[in-house]
Amino acid sequence: MNLENQSYLENLRAFDEKPEKQTSFKALFIFALSLIIFVLTALGFLDTLSTYVSHYLLRQLGYTNKWSLWYGPEWFIGINRDVAALAGLPVLLTFMTIILIYYNLRKQSKRLWRLVFIIVGGGLILLIAKYFFAPDVQSEQFDFFNATEYKLPSGHAMMGTIFYLTLAVTISRRQHSSKTKRLTIISGVVLIILIGISRILPGIHSLKDVVAGWSLGLVWLCLCWFVERYIKKASDLQKRSQQVL
Repeated sequence: MNLENQSYLENLRAFDEKPEKQTSFKALFIFALSLIIFVLTALGFLDTLSTYVSHYLLRQLGYTNKWSLWYGPEWFIGINRDVAALAGLPVLLTFMTIILIYYNLRKQSKRLWRLVFIIVGGGLILLIAKYFFAPDVQSEQFDFFNATEYKLPSGHAMMGTIFYLTLAVTISRRQHSSKTKRLTIISGVVLIILIGISRILPGIHSLKDVVAGWSLGLVWLCLCWFVERYIKKASDLQKRSQQVL
């Protein structure tokens, strides 16, 4: 390769690296902030606020009936249950199956295994966290998505964050309009927030449980992004070295 082409490649590389560094800084900031929030929540820094919110909801809504530990009338419970179901095991498995079949039909094995790694890995992180914060629970009684006695972190909040944010980012990468990309990401974030709120309002989870789920989900997604960037950079470096040769 002559000097002119080599100089062109170096200039192109420098141009590409500038927005890449900005994106990496944002991801690092989100990772650090989410990790700090999760640690502080786990240490009990949100306990007072969380208890206040729970007591306020109980005063305003009351128990569903004298046997229930949930807040609000039956229709209120039903609405929140329907919203939360978007991050429940049956819905997530259905969406995952459809997406994996789509990737398989299009022979996009890299995207298929990346999605499997993100979702399954996130589920394992959630399982470990549930065990860690519920050390006295018998293993044979453990229900990782649906059990409400394993409070911290909220499984629906965490898995909803992981799945729908991954889906939103994946869709936005195939869009050309910046407005459409923003709308896609914002839609995913709004859905994640609604899922978390639907666990708080009826008293199924406290505020701290949901915040822990959101933050731990973001921590895992940032780690996955760092791994993806590392693999991509290694692949690009190998291709460039082959071009120089």
